[in-house]
Amino acid sequence: MKKRFVFATALIPVFTIYCLLFTISYAQNKDQFSLGIFPTIIEINADPPAIIKSNISIENQSENELQLNLIVRFFKPKENGDGQIELLPEGQIYGSDPTLLQKVKILEDEAEIKDITLKPFEAKNLTLEINLDRGSPVSDYYFSVIFISKTNDSQETSGSQILGGIGTNVILSVGKKGETIGEIREFSAPAVVFSGPIPFTLYLRNNSQHYIVPEGNIIIKDMFGRKAGQLNILPQYILSNSDRFMYASDQASSSVLPHPTLIWPEKFLLGLYTATAQVRLAQEGPVFETKTTFLALPLYIIAAISFFAFVLIGIWIKVKKKI
Repeated sequence: MKKRFVFATALIPVFTIYCLLFTISYAQNKDQFSLGIFPTIIEINADPPAIIKSNISIENQSENELQLNLIVRFFKPKENGDGQIELLPEGQIYGSDPTLLQKVKILEDEAEIKDITLKPFEAKNLTLEINLDRGSPVSDYYFSVIFISKTNDSQETSGSQILGGIGTNVILSVGKKGETIGEIREFSAPAVVFSGPIPFTLYLRNNSQHYIVPEGNIIIKDMFGRKAGQLNILPQYILSNSDRFMYASDQASSSVLPHPTLIWPEKFLLGLYTATAQVRLAQEGPVFETKTTFLALPLYIIAAISFFAFVLIGIWIKVKKKI
């Protein structure tokens, strides 16, 4: 039986930036070098046996000729839940098949390469090829294809930081996905606010053996039950057995809290509000729903109440003295 060819899906640039917030640091000045790469993330779902092929475009954006080595390294999500990842040391695996990286090749004109030379402002189209044998174990694999300057070979490359390079991240899911399991670990807002915008914390857990891309929204209602606002949750990768804070679809980051939040931009707020988060972990479910409340008391209202309270207290004291 002939092996099937599977072409990986390269997601659009904006979506990939939000889905997996990770880039490998690289120099960007004329004295060193500057590189561009597309796509930044390659998502692959395959049933073995299969030969997977995906295009990678890399461009030298500097005035100097660049000589680059190729490194393929597994990565895992960081434990802080902000969507960042860390590269694993060379030889350390992530997934059920310890030989997976031996089946990964980078091709130029159908020939496997281990390094590449780019002339000033030259771009090259390469091919990522993964050959999955029949019987390959069902598992997720997350790895980076990294192009690193040969001038930095003396630097440490066994840890999570690689200087002088750029890479694309591959999310490979092999075999039929099992049950999607997860939960909303936290949904909260400040208990009392004096003005907007309002930061919501939505923290999800993926207990599945495969990655998920949850969808959902947050509906905010005022004390009279009227809809006051809505936030759509940005689709983001949550890798297997990991946690992640969610963003809203119209924002990339927030400095309000030390972790990512969903920001409701409404500024004029008054009274008690109820926010309901509804999250679907996958197209087939499950769906989770939870609520949180917060009280909005504008400062000018507090000042007015305080002023009238002092006036009333003063009047009461005068009346009491006369009596």
